[in-house]
Amino acid sequence: MAPVCDNLPVLLVDDEPNILFSSRTILRSAGIREVETCDDSRMVMSLLAKRNFGVVVLDLFMPHVSGQELLVDICRKYPHIPVLIMTASDELDLAVQCMKTGAHDYLVKPVDKTRFVTSVQRTLELCNLRNEVHLLKEQLLSDQLEHPEVFAPIITCSKKMTGIFRYMEVIACSRQPILITGETGVGKELFATAIHQLSGLSGKLVCVNVAGLDDNLFSDTLFGHERGAFTGAERPRAGLISQAAG
Repeated sequence: MAPVCDNLPVLLVDDEPNILFSSRTILRSAGIREVETCDDSRMVMSLLAKRNFGVVVLDLFMPHVSGQELLVDICRKYPHIPVLIMTASDELDLAVQCMKTGAHDYLVKPVDKTRFVTSVQRTLELCNLRNEVHLLKEQLLSDQLEHPEVFAPIITCSKKMTGIFRYMEVIACSRQPILITGETGVGKELFATAIHQLSGLSGKLVCVNVAGLDDNLFSDTLFGHERGAFTGAERPRAGLISQAAG
């Protein structure tokens, strides 16, 4: 399975320690906790050989090995790792050259904090999407299920259903919402249960049929209430959304 880029560290490469410190602080304050720094450009390729990274943020003008040389090497040897250029040069020709080589973005120092964080986050999202598409292709081209036991409650001999099972194995690890449609009785809850088991999430699956709930009961069921919120509410009650969130 392709790695989820959100769980991979960001590698910051710059020969200026203060830039590395401030950049790492900005990313961590934005919720990107795994950040590794490197102030010696000669060490970059060996770091990439030892550990997988979600994105590399690269300065261009460094002693020993320039950022342009590293960009070429990374794009050739590790094409799955996106590279962002963050440098003091605002030369248009240089920016175009870097983008043509394979850089995902070109940031000019001093970089606005929001712009920097947004660029890294978007690059990680694109990395995740690319990995999901790659995994989807692999799974759909395969005739084997990785976790057939999960689908044991769903009895079928249909090849189309087996194809749907393979698709479910792929999307279950995604952090995107999943909508399951179908008429009453087709087994939507069975599919939801299978996806939840495949996702690896530790929390329990909370199911509810809201078709027969009026407005008040709908709100109370999903969101719960505090003690004294209405007549008869003698104790607080957690809603299903709160329960599902763990």
